[in-house]
Amino acid sequence: MPVKRLHIICFDIPFPPSYGGVIPVFYRIKALNKLGVRVILHCFYKGVKGETEPLEALCEKVYYYPRKTSFLQQLSFRPYGVASRDSDELLHDLLQDDAPIFFEGLVSCALMSHPALRNRAKYFRECNVEHDYYHALGRATKSLWKKLYLHIEAERLRWFERTVRNASAIFTLAHQDEAYFKKTYPRVPNIYFPCFHGHTAILPPIGEPQPYILYHGNLSVAENHKAAMYIVRQIAPKIPYPVVIAGLHPSDELRRAVQGAPKITLVDSPDEETMQRLIRNARIHLLITFQGTGIKLKLLNVLFTEGHVIVNPPMTEGTELADLCHTGSDEEQLVQLCTSLFEQPMDHQALNRRLEQLNASYSDERSARIIYQTIFEQ
Repeated sequence: MPVKRLHIICFDIPFPPSYGGVIPVFYRIKALNKLGVRVILHCFYKGVKGETEPLEALCEKVYYYPRKTSFLQQLSFRPYGVASRDSDELLHDLLQDDAPIFFEGLVSCALMSHPALRNRAKYFRECNVEHDYYHALGRATKSLWKKLYLHIEAERLRWFERTVRNASAIFTLAHQDEAYFKKTYPRVPNIYFPCFHGHTAILPPIGEPQPYILYHGNLSVAENHKAAMYIVRQIAPKIPYPVVIAGLHPSDELRRAVQGAPKITLVDSPDEETMQRLIRNARIHLLITFQGTGIKLKLLNVLFTEGHVIVNPPMTEGTELADLCHTGSDEEQLVQLCTSLFEQPMDHQALNRRLEQLNASYSDERSARIIYQTIFEQ
């Protein structure tokens, strides 16, 4: 049997798998490795690379390219995220063979339409409808300069997105994204498979946890900051139970909002071990979002724990996960759900049903086989 090689171009170094962007990439590489695919990974970085040995053990070869982060990249007609990841070295490395190329996210697609790659099999994995996502971030932020930048970047992304017409296929991760790409690029085959996550079983609590309600996320992202503030101001004061807000780089506004609130604890930038303990020990996961773009990986992660999962409707939009969650459409319903479920630990039958449904629809192995069949067996 001939060797199956695949170039993967990633916007960042996908190790450690510690944030939502790179987690699916790492576990996608891991699942493809199990199928015998020899991955040649190309990843961009800024700052310090850190430990990469576990990543290199999964790949035939890993190339690293520093991002071009000078102000000149902001003057490009292309999105900054794309212009900062353009690389002659990358092109040279891709041309060393004729293996298919897998582009992770729109910002990794600087070379998608390059003439030297015209006859190569190229596959695009979308992370979001990026211009919608950036416009939503722009609406969520209060800073006028950030708002202006995000809306400009959104329109650059909208214009640049046309490069995916050069793809052999588009791999979509949420059903609303699937509908968008099918409508916008009807001549490019569109194949849906969900987000990779690395889980195969329900994770038990660690030790003897004290029950609490958890919201977690990167708190420096405007969308997550807005959700955290909503919980702190509108939900937590009406719940007679402890609430934990955990995540990277909380704002001064959020810190002030939590001060003096006896039932609310803010865990500032926890390390990976602490965050995993918080996630696995939560009695309830309260996940709120105000923009239904893509799929929220943190939703998948918490469904593999023993906690109840309470969401608002945009959190499960475009997924098959709504039936596994308790959904509250407004403040009153969310408060009622938190109050009624807090004293009810999940029973084993419910957890088994949850795992069965997750493995049926969100199996990494199943998704990896879809990639393998599309790229290597057609």
